[in-house]
Amino acid sequence: MIKFFRKIRQKLLSENKFSKYLIYAIGEIFLVVIGILIAIQLNSVKNEREKRNEEIIHLENLLSDLRQDKTELEQIIERRISKSNSSKILESIQNIQEVNNINDYYSHVMNVVYWDAHNPSLLTFNELINSGKLSSLSNQKIKDLLLQIDYNYNELFEIRKHLYEDLWEYFYRPFADIIDYENAILAWTEPNEDLELSKEFVEIAIENKRIKNGFTLSKFNNNLLREKLSDILTKVDSTIVLIEEEINK
Repeated sequence: MIKFFRKIRQKLLSENKFSKYLIYAIGEIFLVVIGILIAIQLNSVKNEREKRNEEIIHLENLLSDLRQDKTELEQIIERRISKSNSSKILESIQNIQEVNNINDYYSHVMNVVYWDAHNPSLLTFNELINSGKLSSLSNQKIKDLLLQIDYNYNELFEIRKHLYEDLWEYFYRPFADIIDYENAILAWTEPNEDLELSKEFVEIAIENKRIKNGFTLSKFNNNLLREKLSDILTKVDSTIVLIEEEINK
């Protein structure tokens, strides 16, 4: 093709047809420019397709993480509700005569003091942040929600840390010398088991102001955690919907 154009140019020059040669040269330049523009456009389309494919992979991984997180959030919310209810029951007991079932008392105690924590499944989001590739997501609403979820989790971790410190201060230390944890755990995990449980522990726990305050703080903190978790769950649900829509575009 190049030889063909060269022969045409040489023929026009040899015949002293400069005006025709000039028109031809302009036309040749035009064709070259058009070819370059087409090549640039094709390359741009290829790059956009590659970027979109990479984005889809990130979105699918995010979707998998968020669906898992949604399931775990629903479970931990139920457990926070249960712990708050147990704390409320134990906080309200004023004397041993109000305890109709010793097994139930021990079960509620273990429900309160058992450390239960949810760690979010946000591996893909963290990878995008650490690699600087969060900008690869084209949907700004998805990015905003992911950042809000991450911020809310950091708030939640601070509250959870405070709850753990309270457990040590108000339960683990004072319980160490007065509770039979082995039977207490059985009362919690095997409620129908026939156990010999100490009433002395119940009496001490009811009369101990520190322990009573611990139940009050446990109720407050678990309710606060439940609210924070529910707020995160709402954002996770919204993000899942947006990602599904973005993938199916």
